[in-house]
Amino acid sequence: MAGSTIPLLTISGRFYRAILASRIDSVLAPPGPASAGRYHRLGQSALYLTCNPEWAYIAVSGYMREDGLARMIVPLELGQADVLDQRDEAACAALGIDRKDSNANWRAALAAGQEPPSWRNADAARACGADGIIDRSRHIPGGWHVTLFRWNAPGAPMVTVAGDPFPAILSDSNQHWG
Repeated sequence: MAGSTIPLLTISGRFYRAILASRIDSVLAPPGPASAGRYHRLGQSALYLTCNPEWAYIAVSGYMREDGLARMIVPLELGQADVLDQRDEAACAALGIDRKDSNANWRAALAAGQEPPSWRNADAARACGADGIIDRSRHIPGGWHVTLFRWNAPGAPMVTVAGDPFPAILSDSNQHWG
């Protein structure tokens, strides 16, 4: 990001999105107004991606065990996006981000009527102009995921479907990254 003192990482390439099979036709749509997630409040845009199809399986396996709903994995092509990389301690420190806050159980915080700490990290990334944030995986050694805050709009990274979707198959080896 030109003129910024916050070091953002530019990423691009093939990514994967796990999505409810019933929402496959809206794979690039933002969450509905009643949906919150690790890095988005109600009404905020967020597109959750990962760079490895196996990691996408792992990311949704716990949710599939909870709700029994089928998920699909969709290959996507991401144009250049400038993201805050939470693996970068110096970048996080420059924004006053405590990387451990992103590891807190966001669903438990919401259930307790509290603001998930990960939202503050996303707020800081949004405020510095980042297109998204890299989330360090809690269960995949060296794994990471991307949440885009904006896409397919003027000045935002482009995201396109880059292949046929395939089913997320639940197995005993899949884990949940909550």
